[in-house]
Amino acid sequence: MLRRLLDCLGDTLFPAICLGCGSFYHHDRRVPPRAGKVACHQTSGFASLMAGHCCPTCRVQWTPIRSPLCRRCGLMFTSRAGEDHLCGPCLDRPGWFGRARAGGIYDQTLQIAIHALKFKGKVHLAEPLGVFLFDAFGRYWGSGEIDMVAPVPLHGRRFRQRGFNQAYLLVHRWPLPPETVLVRDLLIRTRNTTPQTGLNRRQRRVNIRNAFSMGCSGQSTGKRVLLVDDVLTTGATVDACARVLIRDGASRVDVLTLARAV
Repeated sequence: MLRRLLDCLGDTLFPAICLGCGSFYHHDRRVPPRAGKVACHQTSGFASLMAGHCCPTCRVQWTPIRSPLCRRCGLMFTSRAGEDHLCGPCLDRPGWFGRARAGGIYDQTLQIAIHALKFKGKVHLAEPLGVFLFDAFGRYWGSGEIDMVAPVPLHGRRFRQRGFNQAYLLVHRWPLPPETVLVRDLLIRTRNTTPQTGLNRRQRRVNIRNAFSMGCSGQSTGKRVLLVDDVLTTGATVDACARVLIRDGASRVDVLTLARAV
């Protein structure tokens, strides 16, 4: 009874503001689901994660990834008919990573949440988004399929400006099995490239060329590596990372992101 009274008082003095629309809403103060405890690819699962950050209307406004999609890069096709198959760019240029998957489409509330984490410093969003990402990991990769999880690195200058690497924040609390390890500095970023936003596919490949190297040579030899990032657009960044890992001896490199741009 006292807890309910304090919650009501807190809502009155400090009302929750929706991350999406900016409106005040009643904040459900129940403990949010933990990684491995919720099916976040379902609308209700994602909504429960975002209950402390978005109003009831905004928290259900997101687009899950559904087949048919590209078997390699995970691009969701506009047509809802047919089976999974390779998209045109993956047929023309297979690249270095094996397959890429994402939790949802880069739009609506998911896009807003990623922007708030990445550009506005709202690091508390890394926890629910990390749970969301872990659910995608469990859906697309079975037990024993991944040996190493590695966040896509930031250049030192960008890290100092931002204060954190959002990719690492998303995964550092994952309850990984003993046979799978998280390696924070498996890769390092050796060039401070210009932002990829606004560049076409070819320009992105050129911009990111030779921007990564191994943190410790030989560390990925014989390992199946999962690269983690926030958004996959053309795949140029993760492909450049995968190239370094494969040349270091990694047996396979896959990619998982929060969102997939369309």
